[in-house]
Amino acid sequence: MFESSASPDDSATPSASADLQPCPSRIEVELPYGEGAVLVKAYRTEDKQITLCRTPDDILYYYGEFTGRPETGIAMPAQETSDGFTAENTPYHYEIHGYTVTVTRNGALIGEEGLTVEPSPR
Repeated sequence: MFESSASPDDSATPSASADLQPCPSRIEVELPYGEGAVLVKAYRTEDKQITLCRTPDDILYYYGEFTGRPETGIAMPAQETSDGFTAENTPYHYEIHGYTVTVTRNGALIGEEGLTVEPSPR
């Protein structure tokens, strides 16, 4: 595990302003009915990238991939929590809490990594 170099940012969801960024097109096409999706939040760990996008029909998706390996990407429905996000890809459960992502399999911890907030995934 490592410490995050991110500065605190309490905005977990996009505002209603015109400053909304589109979800990256390579990720948008992986989301069911993803055309027109907006970027909610993007994070990096030491070797992974996590992108959260919201579709026009208001469904939030967690898209995880190994950095530099887009073929490893997987999209899954996500939920917003009071301090982050959760997503499920049975038997795996992903929880973003502050600046940490925790991964469990069938309830057993398999990994925990520090997160750095990214302006937009590359």
